[in-house]
Amino acid sequence: MNRSSGLFLLNIAVALYLFATGILGLAGRGFFPDGEIRRGVTAMLVGNFAEAVIVILSVLSIAAGAFILLKFFGIGFPMARVMLPVIAIAWVFFIITIDIIHPLNSSGINFVDWLRGFGSHLMVLAAIAMTSERLSR
Repeated sequence: MNRSSGLFLLNIAVALYLFATGILGLAGRGFFPDGEIRRGVTAMLVGNFAEAVIVILSVLSIAAGAFILLKFFGIGFPMARVMLPVIAIAWVFFIITIDIIHPLNSSGINFVDWLRGFGSHLMVLAAIAMTSERLSR
């Protein structure tokens, strides 16, 4: 597999992951009460503020997926240059919330499950960073 097909697969996978994570975060109370965003934020925050953070992180997750796909298919727009670094910062907050604070507030965390989740979140951050870097060229 050459570099361009690997990059293509990485971008598609990360965009799909971000879309699904954002949708699960927004769908929260209905069919998907246990999405990553909701689980992590509610482990740390409560009430209306928690709901606002969940909505913000969910929308940013969906937007990041869209920006990655649009950029990969050569469709660019000036706002993406500003938004992707903002989304990267929000994703770092997401990693801290989901992978560090949530396990500290929970009992019975399986290390291998945690490691798998943490690794996937770092891959998403790397893909966002790669896309941001490509935009700045």
